[in-house]
Amino acid sequence: MTRLLPATHSINHGRLRKFKRPTGAPLCLPSGSSHWLAAPRSSRGQVLTPWPRPLSIWLLCWGAWLANGCLLIAGAHADPAVVPAAEGPAAATADLSALDPEAAALIRFPPTSASPPSAPTPGWYHPRSWFGPAPWDIGFELGLNGNEGINETLSMRVGGHVKRETDRWKLDTTIAYNKNTANNVETQNNALLDARVDRIFADSPWSLFFLNQDLYDEFQAFDLRVSLTGGVGYQIIDTKTVSLAGSFGAGASHEFGAVDAKSAYEALFGLDYEHEFSSMQRFSAKVDYFPEWENFGFYRIVTDIGWEIDLDRPKNLSLKFSVIDRYDSTPNGVKPNELNYAALLIWGL
Repeated sequence: MTRLLPATHSINHGRLRKFKRPTGAPLCLPSGSSHWLAAPRSSRGQVLTPWPRPLSIWLLCWGAWLANGCLLIAGAHADPAVVPAAEGPAAATADLSALDPEAAALIRFPPTSASPPSAPTPGWYHPRSWFGPAPWDIGFELGLNGNEGINETLSMRVGGHVKRETDRWKLDTTIAYNKNTANNVETQNNALLDARVDRIFADSPWSLFFLNQDLYDEFQAFDLRVSLTGGVGYQIIDTKTVSLAGSFGAGASHEFGAVDAKSAYEALFGLDYEHEFSSMQRFSAKVDYFPEWENFGFYRIVTDIGWEIDLDRPKNLSLKFSVIDRYDSTPNGVKPNELNYAALLIWGL
């Protein structure tokens, strides 16, 4: 027994396939089959109105689209642990990012061999050609003490420093000015300038230096004494916390404003010691000995000792205890020794 279906499409292994048949020829299906495209039959076995062919095709496409959408939604909400890993360089970079972000960044953006253009070299007259681009260390210091009552006293000290160090050059300049009055009578008025430049040699403890020391004092037999010295330096100790350097040189000094102008050829023996106890405390001591070449019994000694403590707030302020002692074996009628000590606030730039 066969079933008749007047149709032009059939299902073959899940695919639609067209075939041709003669006009009016019936489609024969095996007896007992229940294909969903089979036309409905009446109780007597007569064929009723067949399924509309466009509707069948539309239902088939809509079902496939709905199944595909369900699969996509299920994949989007799936557990990342069970999602299969991607393949290719992107997957390798993603896996490497979880382990080493820096290495992954190098894979995405590999470094280029081209370097940025360097700045033009400045001329010999520019400070950068002598000292390099290292930053300056500049600070101002101030100490003040006074009294108003039976007696009126005022003690003041101001000064500052300018320092800069590179691989080849080192600049260290300090200045200190002292003025004291008692009952409107001036008892002290002097200034000391110490400027030194060192030429450093790479991987060598030896260096060359030039030193300029100027002293202005209204209570000396002269108004101004200028001392110029040059020589060699040697770094005895150089660690992260301790530095000790020695100096030897030769030069000359001249006194201006004296009744008997004096010039002298001098030698120089010096020691410079620095100790950094912590990141906030530093100790420094410097001694310069100037004997005259003609007679070592005539000499000068300048000593500068300081203890500096950084303050917590603000960050650019520090407290310094300073002692400066000057001794001259030829005082010309005044005391040979003069000692200045002060507690100062340093404002660093």
